[in-house]
Amino acid sequence: MMKEISFDLQPIWQTKTFQIRSQQICQQLQQEKIQRVALWFEDALDFTCALLACLNANVKVLLPPNLLAENQQWIAQNADLFLSAENIHQYGILQKISNIIPLIDKQNQTEICLKTSGSSGNAKIITKTAQQMWAEAQTLSDSLPFKRGADTLLLGSVSVQHLYGLTFRVFLALEMGWQLGREQLQYPEYLISASQHCSQAIWVSSPALLTHLNLDNADLTTAKIAGIISSGGALPEQVAENIRHKIAKPVIEIYGSTETGVIAFRDNCSLWQPFPNSTLGVNEQGALWVKSSWISKAEQTADAVELTDQGFKLLGRIDRIVKLGDKRVSLVKIEQDFLNHYWVKDCYIALHPEQQRPVAWIALNTKGIAEYKQQGRKAIIQHLRQFLSTYQEKFALPRFWRFTDTLPRNSQSKISRLDFEKICYANQDEINE
Repeated sequence: MMKEISFDLQPIWQTKTFQIRSQQICQQLQQEKIQRVALWFEDALDFTCALLACLNANVKVLLPPNLLAENQQWIAQNADLFLSAENIHQYGILQKISNIIPLIDKQNQTEICLKTSGSSGNAKIITKTAQQMWAEAQTLSDSLPFKRGADTLLLGSVSVQHLYGLTFRVFLALEMGWQLGREQLQYPEYLISASQHCSQAIWVSSPALLTHLNLDNADLTTAKIAGIISSGGALPEQVAENIRHKIAKPVIEIYGSTETGVIAFRDNCSLWQPFPNSTLGVNEQGALWVKSSWISKAEQTADAVELTDQGFKLLGRIDRIVKLGDKRVSLVKIEQDFLNHYWVKDCYIALHPEQQRPVAWIALNTKGIAEYKQQGRKAIIQHLRQFLSTYQEKFALPRFWRFTDTLPRNSQSKISRLDFEKICYANQDEINE
């Protein structure tokens, strides 16, 4: 059951109060000669106050993706101080501030270290400087079709502890002069409700949430939505178009990664447009590499692309383009094809760990589940095979099938290899009949 959120109990700080508190924290850090601070906040405004204090004190910032045991160990081994909601409001409170100085220095070289969740392998530590983050925010502000000004409230369903949330909910919001939505709103209903309590709102969200947005919700008609930003995976084309039609505002998709930062964007289902101040190319395997002013060196991705003068098309990860027989097949393309079916809510296609043939792991929507219970598993598989055969050759059709009502995607919309292998060896009765 979803908890209730009272948005009027989360007021935006007065600018002067925010400046004083950040400066107090900064002075305390300098007085204690702190070198490295780990931050963990769910409140974006508290987080930003502490972050700017660290940057201005030239204190390296460590951002864990969560507080699981391995990340607490990382904090204990690498941080001199851990700031969170439990101690931030007392830390530095006795510092006297006689002269308020600007909190933002866009040339600041202080490092921010982000620890990835490691859901697709071993965790990585990605290091950014504040200057790189500001350069990225500046490019975003010049490229996206949104206005500057404090009448816009930036609402997010993604955490500020990850690069996506850090970039858009903090640095872009500060660059644009937007109000920072304080809480991570993890359900569409929360975003809609918060959008009724402001002049206008921009959402920073993910395909995992937006695919569950009920466009028939009457409250959407009174929500003051100025636009939506989506990243962290592919937003199904039909979902994107339906949302654009409903809210009549921009729905901007962002392509990038923790290693590269933002790479490209699009505001419809056409080709991806590279951001200014970046250079793109492909290696011998056709995988994209990128250089930009917000990363330290050229970064090689694992994403196969087709470059044109008008933009580029994503073909899927190199490791998700497989050879079946003597032909290459994009597993991502099969997923996109399935998402065109009116029974399918979500799906994931990968090779079976032993058989090297495609496994279709499909989350059925309400209608699909009803048909599954009425017709049975065999008939559903036969129907979906026939449907997919209009898009794919016979050799590319899945050999193994798994059905559920929801796929276990993480906060970055990814499926872990462990979860996939577990379902491959599970019994076939995935839906309670």
